[in-house]
Amino acid sequence: MNQPVINRIADAIAFAEGYFESDSRPRRNNNPGDLERDITGKGIGRDGPYVVYASIDDGLAALEHQVRLMFEGSHIYKPSMTIAEVAMHYTATDPEAWAGNVANRLGVGVGTRLDEIG
Repeated sequence: MNQPVINRIADAIAFAEGYFESDSRPRRNNNPGDLERDITGKGIGRDGPYVVYASIDDGLAALEHQVRLMFEGSHIYKPSMTIAEVAMHYTATDPEAWAGNVANRLGVGVGTRLDEIG
């Protein structure tokens, strides 16, 4: 998967997670994806269930790694999944709203498959 697509999807996820809101948990934790698993080993602590990273660069790298796993076909995500299907696994809070936020940020519908995002 090419880096510009990874960047676009990571940005959309960060938007859906509230990273761009001042003083949000993802911003305080340098964790734009609000990740609960430290998939890069660069986490420095926890804030409840969420990983805390020392820098935004570390947190963004973790989110981009998570997006790459979605395209490589992890045990949870597959490139053929729609944004709505990804939402069902990514967030438990409000999957429909999350999917809508991601899709709107990307300029596509919630029924768009990951491998259709360009």
